[in-house]
Amino acid sequence: MAFFGKGRVDKDLAARVAQLEATNSAIDRSQAVIEFNLDGTILTANKNFLDTMGYALSEIQGKHHRMFVTADYALTDEYRSFWSRLAQGEFFSGKFQRVGKGGSEVWIQGAYNPIFDADGAPYKVIKFANDISDVEAERKRHDAERRRSEEEQEGVVTALAEGLACLAEGDLGAQINVAMQGRYQRIKDDFNAAAASLRDAMRGILVAASGLRRGSDEVASVTDDLARRTEQQAARLEETAATLDEITVTVKRGAQGAVQASAAAAAARSDAENSGAVMREAVSAMGEIKQSSGQIGNIIGVIDEIAFQTNLLALNAGVEAARAGDAGKGFAVVASEVRALAQRSAEAAKEIKTLIANSSAQVERGVKLVADTGEALGDIVSKVAEIDALISDIASSSQEQSTGLHEVNTAVNQMDQVTQQNAAMVEEVAASASSLKAEAVELTGLVGRFQTDQPQGVSGTMARRAA
Repeated sequence: MAFFGKGRVDKDLAARVAQLEATNSAIDRSQAVIEFNLDGTILTANKNFLDTMGYALSEIQGKHHRMFVTADYALTDEYRSFWSRLAQGEFFSGKFQRVGKGGSEVWIQGAYNPIFDADGAPYKVIKFANDISDVEAERKRHDAERRRSEEEQEGVVTALAEGLACLAEGDLGAQINVAMQGRYQRIKDDFNAAAASLRDAMRGILVAASGLRRGSDEVASVTDDLARRTEQQAARLEETAATLDEITVTVKRGAQGAVQASAAAAAARSDAENSGAVMREAVSAMGEIKQSSGQIGNIIGVIDEIAFQTNLLALNAGVEAARAGDAGKGFAVVASEVRALAQRSAEAAKEIKTLIANSSAQVERGVKLVADTGEALGDIVSKVAEIDALISDIASSSQEQSTGLHEVNTAVNQMDQVTQQNAAMVEEVAASASSLKAEAVELTGLVGRFQTDQPQGVSGTMARRAA
């Protein structure tokens, strides 16, 4: 049984060894393999590696790996660090540029694999690689073609950029004269056509801008003149409106005064008429006073006659009393007193008569004066009536004038407002014209930056721009 178990283990081991040998054979056939000591000394290499590098095994065995790299790279710290890290068991893989026999350039895609012993310590390095020199050559060819294409594109972009720079600086005469091939020729033709079209359009814009500037100058001048005139007209109209306001107020005040004067004249007329009536009553009363004075004079005459008769009677009574002697003394005294009274009555009657005569004369004179006053008052009433009629006409005319002036003042104020609005609108138009003028000047300045002379090459334009 022990012999049977041992035989089976040997058989399995042999199978595994055969499998490993088959794997190594497959790797040896498909890849380039080379073995190194940990210090980089070459131990062996398979045919694929030797064919790739162009060496025989005897030419590389025992030599250092640095024979496959450039002399400059072999002296670098990076290269020394590379082998130091491999000796520590670190793994590297990637694309490497190497130097083959005769200094030929070789590119390989591979991996440096440290091999460990039973204790886990690295003791050698095996490199598995594939030759990718053809791939790299193709890549370089494509890179060269790409660089040529990029250079061609750079030339096109440079020419186009120079042309666009000229256009940006206002030189519309710039054209691309650099020779181009294929699709870039279309760019050149399109750019030159666009520049020519822009040049023609800008010439038209220059002409239009010049005309716009001249027109805006004329409009600005006319609007400034109109603004000044409108402002002067507005100022004068405002002064006229103020004057008319004053005249309207004055006429209105005069109309009010005329109305008051008419009322006063009417009142004076009424008073004068009342005074005339009073004077007529006064004349009548004076006439009655004159009649009463006459009657009083008559009564006083009667009293004077009575006093005269009484005096005669008293005189006779005294004579008779004297004749009677002592018996008639008392009667003689009474007769004497009566006589004295009769004399005093006669004297008083004379005085009263004299006063009544004077009063009658004065009353008659007063009656005459009152009559004259009545006639004068009649004339005054007539004149006051005429004055009242005139003042009424004046008041009516003043009222009509006030109404007319108020309407005129209203119209002038409306004209003033309209003129002020027109002045404001003219100022706005003037401001707009000034703004249009400024914009026209700015447009002319902006358009003036562009040069629309004869076309010239980009190189000449750039040289002139540089100068």
